Amino acid sequence: MKDLWRIFAAFVLMALGFLVVIQARAGRSLGEQPEVPTRNIYAMATLLREARQARTALEAEVARLRHEVEAYQRTAGQGQSVTAAMSAELERLRLALGLKAMEGPGVTVAMKDAPTRPAGANPAVVTYQDIVGVVNELWAAGAEAVAVNTQRVTATTGFGQVGGTVVVNLQRLTAPFVITAIGDPATLEGALAIRGGLVEAMRAIGLSVALTRHDRLQVPASSGPGPFEHARPLK
Repeated sequence: MKDLWRIFAAFVLMALGFLVVIQARAGRSLGEQPEVPTRNIYAMATLLREARQARTALEAEVARLRHEVEAYQRTAGQGQSVTAAMSAELERLRLALGLKAMEGPGVTVAMKDAPTRPAGANPAVVTYQDIVGVVNELWAAGAEAVAVNTQRVTATTGFGQVGGTVVVNLQRLTAPFVITAIGDPATLEGALAIRGGLVEAMRAIGLSVALTRHDRLQVPASSGPGPFEHARPLK
């Protein structure tokens, strides 16, 4: 669209230049007219009147074309403003949907199964409920971007358990699990390390949970939501 406006504006400016050249030549030709005998004074007056009328018409045409150029320039500027606003909104939506990789300060939560198990007791292993609990605590503490291992967590992320693997975004992940969260490191760590909180409860049953602050972390982009086969937007 921007190139189209530029081409049209160039064409209009060329037309203006052509009209100005014609006007200049017409004025010069009038100045170079040879002396006219007195008996042809009426003919000369007629030529002068026609030249003045032609000049007035040319000036009016130049003014009209200039007005059109200004109007097209204003329209192009408004179009650029709309395009810039749409681009900014699209970028905001991409960030909200997790479609862009992010970086910033934050924390990591490394979770492992219990290294030992009491005799006759069920093994203490990290389940998807443990991961969901930590992720929810991070969101509640103000995390701006979260990932579990290589999987970005978004509004459409699903968690599940298949045998000894945790399913995130339909991808099977195995321990150790590392949850990466971008946000204020002190706030995020404080929310998880609160006395009697989730992390203390998981450690009590033997799970290994390590919290680490970082000045710079990265979370990957989401591959985006899957296709909608049954859901349709309301009309």
